[in-house]
Parts: sequence; C-alpha cells; structure tokens
Amino acid sequence: MFYTSINNRIALVTCILACFCCVQSLKYQYESSFTPNHIQYLKNETRLLFKHAWSSYMQYGFPADEVLPDTCEPYGPDYNNVDNVVRNDALGNTSSTILDNLDTLMIMEEWEELERALEYLKSEEKTLFNKDTIVQVFETTIRSLGGLLSTHLLLTDVTKGNKILPSRYQKFKEISDNYDGFLLNMAYDLGLKLLPAFKTSTEIPVPRINLAKGVLKVPSNLQKETCTSGAASPVLEFTLLSKLSGDPQFEYYSQLTFWKLWSSRSALDLMPMSIDPIANKWKDQITGIGASVDSFYEYAAKASILFNDDYMWHVFKTSYKALLAHSVQGGGDNEGVMIFGNVGVNDGSLASIWIDSLGAFWSGLQVLTGQLQDAIKTHLMYLKLWDHFDSIPERWNFLLNKSQLENDDSEAIMLEWYPLRPEFIESTYYLYRATRDPMYLQIGARVLELLQTKYKTICGFHGLQDIRTGNFQNRMETFVMSETLKYLMLLFDADNEIFLHTSMMSNKNWIFSTEAHPMWFDKRLDPYNFTHSRSADKQNMGTLKNSLFAKMKSKFSRSKRKLTTADEKTFYRNITTPRVITYEMPGIIENGDIHKIDPLESKFDKCEVNVFNNKPSMLTVSGYYQLSSFFYPDHAFKYSLIKPRYLSKSALDGSCVELTPSFLRIFAMSGPDNTTKYHHQCPRTSTTTYLELVLGNIEKAQSVEISRLKYKRKQPTEYISLQEDDLWVPDFSSIRLKIEKLSSGLIDSENMLITDSFIQSIRVDDYNAEIGMSAANQSVSTTKDISLVLRIKKINGISVKPGQVVWTLPFEINTSIIGDSSIGVASDNRVVLQGNVVENLKVWYG
Repeated sequence: MFYTSINNRIALVTCILACFCCVQSLKYQYESSFTPNHIQYLKNETRLLFKHAWSSYMQYGFPADEVLPDTCEPYGPDYNNVDNVVRNDALGNTSSTILDNLDTLMIMEEWEELERALEYLKSEEKTLFNKDTIVQVFETTIRSLGGLLSTHLLLTDVTKGNKILPSRYQKFKEISDNYDGFLLNMAYDLGLKLLPAFKTSTEIPVPRINLAKGVLKVPSNLQKETCTSGAASPVLEFTLLSKLSGDPQFEYYSQLTFWKLWSSRSALDLMPMSIDPIANKWKDQITGIGASVDSFYEYAAKASILFNDDYMWHVFKTSYKALLAHSVQGGGDNEGVMIFGNVGVNDGSLASIWIDSLGAFWSGLQVLTGQLQDAIKTHLMYLKLWDHFDSIPERWNFLLNKSQLENDDSEAIMLEWYPLRPEFIESTYYLYRATRDPMYLQIGARVLELLQTKYKTICGFHGLQDIRTGNFQNRMETFVMSETLKYLMLLFDADNEIFLHTSMMSNKNWIFSTEAHPMWFDKRLDPYNFTHSRSADKQNMGTLKNSLFAKMKSKFSRSKRKLTTADEKTFYRNITTPRVITYEMPGIIENGDIHKIDPLESKFDKCEVNVFNNKPSMLTVSGYYQLSSFFYPDHAFKYSLIKPRYLSKSALDGSCVELTPSFLRIFAMSGPDNTTKYHHQCPRTSTTTYLELVLGNIEKAQSVEISRLKYKRKQPTEYISLQEDDLWVPDFSSIRLKIEKLSSGLIDSENMLITDSFIQSIRVDDYNAEIGMSAANQSVSTTKDISLVLRIKKINGISVKPGQVVWTLPFEINTSIIGDSSIGVASDNRVVLQGNVVENLKVWYG
C-alpha cells in the first residue's frame, strides 16, 4: 500500500488561491475561456500540428514507415540487426504511417491527402506486404490491419444512404462513392500473412512473423516470449476481418487463443503478463493494467460492444472485479486517486512499486464500461504526473520515501522516456465526452501548448528520451498522429462537428480500437465488393471448425458438461462464474423485507452519469473544485512527484493544469448560486495508518459472498439494528481486508479529528472470549484502556462507506496472522481483536 504515517498534524491548507499578477498567462488569445471561438481556435491549432507532421512525413519519409523528426530522414526496419525489436516490431517497410493514419486524414478533413494515400495504396495492393521483413504480429495487427479495416468501413458505410450531408463532407462522399473495396482485399492478404503465427501446436501464437517468408524464417530467440496483450488482442481485428471477408479462419484461430488464455487465468481471476508460446507456460506470475496485459481487458470490453458478445462482457466484468479486489491501491471515498498496481496473480500481493504510462488508457476504458467515479480517480493520478513532468514517465515509482528522495531526486522515474504516447489524452477525451467538464478541455489546451512549444521540431514531433534531463529522441512513431493528435482533435470537438460525433455515426455502435481506429459491425455489412480468392471452401472450413471445437473440448474446459448446439454455434467459452456461496441471515427471510445486492455486480447495472454533486453549468464552474481530495495525491506522493531540475518549480506557471490562473479565474472562483461558496481549501491530510490482512485461503476470496442489504419496504421493528445499505459478509474464512487504525489525536480518512471521547465511546468493558459464543454466554472482563479503534475500509476491494456496518456470522480467525488469540464479541455485537474494537464489524446472531 502507498499510505505513510505522518507524525505532525497538518491543519487545513489553503491550496489554490494565489497572487495572479506575477504569473504569465497562457499563450492562447482566448486563454481558458472555452467559448465557441476559443474551442474552434484549439481545433484549428491541432489541425495545423497534424498538417505539419503529415507533410513532413510525405516530403521526407514517404514511402518508408516513418520520418525522423530531427534529421528529416526516412526511417524503417533495421536490416542489419534482426534482434533490434524495439525498432523492427512496428516497422516492416510497409508505409505504416500511411496505414495507421488513413482515418486520421478523414477526421482532420484532409481530403486531397486521403486521395493521394488511397491512390498510392491502390498501386501497392498486390506488393505492399510481400516484404522480407520481420514484424510483430500484435503491432502490425493494431496499426496496419486495423487501419485498413477501419478505413474500409468508413468509406463504405458512413456516407452511404445519407442524402443530406453537410457541405464540408461532400468530398468525403465523392471519395466514398469512388472506392471499390480494395482496402479490404489488402486487409485480407495481410491477415493471411499474419495467420500462420497462430497455427502453433500450443494454440498460442508466436509473437513475430516474416511477411514474405512466414514463421520459419524468424530466429527462434525472437519467438520465446509473447505478452498476454500480443497473443489475445488480435481477436478483435481478426474477428472483424472474418465477418467482413466471409472467411471464418481468422476469427476461429484468434478466438481459440483468447479463450485458452482466459481458461488459464489464476484462481483469483487474474491474467499473467507473458507466456512462452512454444513451451506453453506462463513466464511470470504478476499482472496489472499496463504494458503487456492492457489491451486484453480493453478488447474483452470492446469486443462485447462491437459484436454484442455477452461472453466477452463476462470476461471484462470478472477481470474488473478481480482487479478491484487485489490490484487497487487507494481509491477510497476520500483518498482522491486509484492506482492499479502490479500484483501477484496467485496471492494478489503488491509485486512492484511502479505504474507505467500505458496504464493511462484505463480511465478511458472505465468510462466506456460505465465506471465514471473510478475513472476520475484513476485519471487524476496521471494528471498529477503530467503536471510535474510535462509528460508521463514510462514507469513511475509511487512508493518513493524521503530517504530515497534525498539520495536521488530523480529516482521516482524508473523508465525515463516519453515517446508522445496517446493514452493520457485518450482518457481525457473519454472523460470530457462523459462529463463535459471544462477541466478536461484545460488539460487538452496544456497538452496542445506543449506540443507546439516543446515537442514540435523541424520535421514533426519528438518525444523525450530522458524525462530527467530533458533530452529528446529522434523518433516520431505512427501513433503520434494516429492517436495523440487524433484524440486531441476529437477532445476539442465540443460542438460535435467531426463526423464521428454526428448523426452519420449515431447508429453504428462504434468503438475505437486500441490504436484509435473507429470500428463497428452489424449484419448489413456482410461481404460485398470483395473479390479475394478464398483459401478454403466450405467443406474445408467445416473440417477446420470441427477440429477447433474438439481441441477446445479436450484441452480448455474446466467443467465436464457436454457441448450443446448453442455452444457449437458460438464457440465453447470457458467463462465459469466464480462460485458464490450464499448464506441466509438467521431470523430474516430474504426477499421478504430484505434482499441482498452484489455491490460489485451492481456497478455494471447502469452507467454512472452524475459524478459531481450538484454539478453546475460548465460556464460557471468546474466540478473538479468540488472534489474534496483533488489535491490529495500532491501530498500522498510528495516524495515521488518532484519536477526535474530543468523545469520550472512554480505551481502557478501554467504547468499545473488545475492551478492555471486564467482557468481558475473563470471556472473556480464563483459558486453555482448565491448560497454555495467554494472556499478552495484541501481537507486535512489523513494521519492514520492502514493494515492489510489476508484471512484464510486467498484463492477462495472470489467465492465469498459480500452483499449490500436493501429493504423492500419499511424496516420492521425487529430488524432495527440493521441499517439500509449495511454489508452482509457471512464468511470471513477467506478474505482480504484493509483496516484503518484510529488513535486519539489523528486525522482519519473522513477528515475527522479522533478524540479521546470518540475512543471512549467505542470502548467496551467486557467481551466474549470466543467469537463463536453468543452475547449471553460467559464473558471476559477487561479493564484495559482502549487507545486504538479499528475500522474496516475495504473487503475484497469493496469500499465500506462511512456509517456502513459489516455484519457477519460467528467466525474464526487464523491467530497466526494477527498474533493474538484474544478475539471476541462485545456486548453490542462488535468484534474485538486483541482488545481493540472493530468499529464497523458486528456479529449477527439473529
């Protein structure tokens, strides 16, 4: 956990009011007003940045994969060093900047450049992918195959049937009308080039392939490890390719891999990060949400949307619940941020002290799946990183302590580069679309300013090679245009003028791929204008289908039930729901006066929309300044959030997005009405400490019942001790607990001063020596002064809110964990551990 004890008490701290006269305002002529004119200005500036990058590539890089932004040279594979996978994995001498940015040209409304790119690809239709180069299957799938599929959809299914189009899109319609479907032919050919990687004896794909010569021409040392994302994520593009082309083998093989990997998850429903596809063994036992595993979760959710797939949705929900239970560090009601740490897949214990930049995508996925409260907390940590580094370090140490800081103030940055990755601005886009809060536009304005003033160079944009020193790298990867600038442009589309946000796309149920390619599918898109020569006839495909089902039956099934016809039609998917044992509450009939709700499952019942309480109009105030712990991370991670020496140390120079004077002046200085005032003060920093306990066999934690109690009608008198929304956790034999330790003189997590009178109000003078005994049985007298009270904050990742009581049946605790056999029940049914009362845990005897 990242909580630290603070010896000195900290009074209320005024956080953001400051003298503005000495602060330089933003360079934009409209500052932070975000009026229609200002937003249009931001869009125009973003379009100019794209034009600069694109024209630089076309002039100096084309037809190579990339252009070097500092030296204006074409850039492609390293033919002299096949082991240079950092360079070669994404570069195959296939004009990848073109393939990755066809749909970006549409969003930027660069119609002449789009026609030029299409004309080039048409001329290369038969030869572009016949190159003697080794590429990574995953990167080629998301960048090149995804770009081709997306552009094919955009050219065949957007303007079609739209009789009245805005004048700005008449050229788009003309290009679409002249399009003959050749991009799908190219996608099919590329799919055939990549498919052999999946045809292994283990059904786990090897990570790389030679485009012209196949799997066997890749050195064996490059095939010994593939990440979970790389093996499983092609399922989305490959399934879409099958549905558009009519050839099912892409879907079959990629689905086979996905479900085999899922069936190999740990007992905690966690997925390891990497696997040896030849030995068919996991190479590690840790997981998180960032590099190596990120798009596994992303595509489980997005495939469920794209293909209306309940099985994939189950995978995402199960994974999300497991990550909440075992990965989340923080995230309580007043803790301000959620950090999804890397943990052991078998015990859920924290396995690393860092988070990575790729994990910044997660809050966008949380928005998409309806978890808006969680998304804001996850995104806030990355905002603080951007404030302090003008970027997101590839890896950042969130557990740095004071002594480490004094030794080296750059030690927080564990991997030092920032290649202009898009994930932070991607999540900012999603959050703005969900909340319309101007804070996200302000973030975009800051990113735009840095792209203009810091990262722009003669032939494009260069990222940082070393965040600690400010040294730049001579590289502009294709995602700078296809994702970073694209998401920035879409963020500023507040008036829904870009076609993706208009009625032209309203019936598509579209999603962005992990490379920001818009994709959708429905039955209207059965293969048409498609002239490929199928690789197998129906009879052969039937044989393939039967053999795949046989393999799944024999190798991947945890249950012994036979496949049904319905299973055959949809693939057999090992999605067994974790078994939850339900307990009746003695003396209470469930579904009579009380019923139980699964608090994790209910998170997915509906999308969260009203995030900010009494959210005022956007033109009045940002809802962010209503968050009580908006500045919590600044203190909690004060030893890790240290600006590099070459950057300004001032918090009010515009680098701290939430403190930019022009934004504060407009969106933070007034309340929504005459009665509500914003005092701009942080809550007192919590000085309590936390204890994490794992009771019993953690592998059984996913089966433990945790229910929220809900009354169906007026509460009966005999249940008066039960309160609405209390938690029912009957079995404590296998569970993960987070406990706050409360002592007099400390500030708790609810911003309350713990006093002697509070401690004494919790005190008990006697309690039962054995927790299994009823309150009427023999008790043990104690004269010990109570100096410590315990408070449960989380149970298996579920937050226990202020005022909630956790009810349980009589239980036993492994005393070797807590080091004392003194466990009992107080006269008011509260549990007592080592003489310390657990404030919000009571035993229910009925």
